[in-house]
Amino acid sequence: MKRTHQLSIILPMLLLLITSNVKASDWTYIASLEGQWQFSVGDDPDWAKPSTDVSGWDRIFVPAAWERYYEGYNGYGWYRKDFSIKSLPAEGPIALFLGCIDDVDEVFINGVKVGQTGSFFPHFKSAYNVERKYDIPRNLLKTTNNVIAVRVYDEGRDGGIVSGRRIGICYDNDNSLLSVNLSGKWKFSTYRQSNVNNENFDDSKWGTMDVPGTWESQGLPDHDGYGWYRKRFTIPANLNSQKLYLVLGKIDDTDRVYFNGNQLGRTESRNYNIRANADYRKNRIYEIPSRMLKAENVVVVEVNDYKGVGGIYEGPVGIMTEKDVEIYSDRLKKESHEFNSFWEFIDYAFD
Repeated sequence: MKRTHQLSIILPMLLLLITSNVKASDWTYIASLEGQWQFSVGDDPDWAKPSTDVSGWDRIFVPAAWERYYEGYNGYGWYRKDFSIKSLPAEGPIALFLGCIDDVDEVFINGVKVGQTGSFFPHFKSAYNVERKYDIPRNLLKTTNNVIAVRVYDEGRDGGIVSGRRIGICYDNDNSLLSVNLSGKWKFSTYRQSNVNNENFDDSKWGTMDVPGTWESQGLPDHDGYGWYRKRFTIPANLNSQKLYLVLGKIDDTDRVYFNGNQLGRTESRNYNIRANADYRKNRIYEIPSRMLKAENVVVVEVNDYKGVGGIYEGPVGIMTEKDVEIYSDRLKKESHEFNSFWEFIDYAFD
């Protein structure tokens, strides 16, 4: 059987479950933030304001534990950095990466809070081992004179922005492969309701959640369990004759996906130990049977998070044609250090 025929058979089953040693996406830096930052111990909400004078603050390197400069210090500390951006892409999400922060953080760009991971006192909850990624509204960013401020609380041992393979503001190049970009606001609820997968379900009273992005960084710092996402969208007429795929990036931990009321696919390992440690790393790509397509479509994603962060946390998110899925698949294959070829991976994944 030719490889192209094999691909067309494998993709509908749930394409590309890349499970380990994979780079997140094809990211391009808009602004690198690694290097010297201004820093002060203590805590003052005015330090989030861009107009605050921090010229007298110390300078420390990011990423690195602040104990390198303040031996034995535990408590609050603030980081500040001025930056410019090269250019903004026409569309698609902009992401801030800050690596791992010990223990809790909240982040401000140009005075506006863009995210938080962990919980401060009186309901302290550490998130020292969680890599920070926050989506940034593009209207917050300017070409020059941007200010990022990061408030950190450390309970013990190392503190601060301690590590990270990527520190900066980035754009995901994989978004250019999307024929329909579904990133942005989705309807969201954590309450189990009957008929939620029905395309006519009334979600008008639901809140919203930015996709991609963890729900911990969007007001649910302590939520483990289920969450439901819903999105209505149309597909351009010029795509009606093509084989299409729903791409949902990465989801923590498991998911069941419904398209116009029909179950489209799921990623849920049978073994709990595998599920808890591997499912969140997998790239979700589901073929959409032509019989399911309508003028207006509804996608429902049921997510179950076992621990740590949860949600549709990493893109790209949207609709791809078969041609673009193959390009995307090839990128994932090149980024995987575990397999010598794409077909070696396919043989392994579907053995």
